[in-house]
Amino acid sequence: MTASKRYYRNVKKLFPVYLKKEKSYLKQLKEQIDEYEDTSYEELVDIFGDPIDIVKAYYDTINSNYLLKRMNLKRFVTMTCILVLTLTTLYFGYKAYEFNKEINEWKTNLPSQVNETIEVIE
Repeated sequence: MTASKRYYRNVKKLFPVYLKKEKSYLKQLKEQIDEYEDTSYEELVDIFGDPIDIVKAYYDTINSNYLLKRMNLKRFVTMTCILVLTLTTLYFGYKAYEFNKEINEWKTNLPSQVNETIEVIE
């Protein structure tokens, strides 16, 4: 992996919210970083700054209402996913319980002894 790709990846993973505005910002940043393809990671840090500094600078220029709205959206989506997974797990757990109960009832209703009578018809 080249230093420019590693640097870009480190910047990208520091973004807590990754939506339309962040994607366009990162796309522009990637184009700028790709211009320095043959440089080392340390040289990229000298040119652009630490990855955390880039993220801080981006959020310093962003409207705080936008940021709060996106953070709340992310929390809402996360909580909704957790709720759906929990309810799905409970549902399938209940269905497994009912299935097990049905199997036990079926096993107890099986006849324990079978009487066979063979009749010879002449």
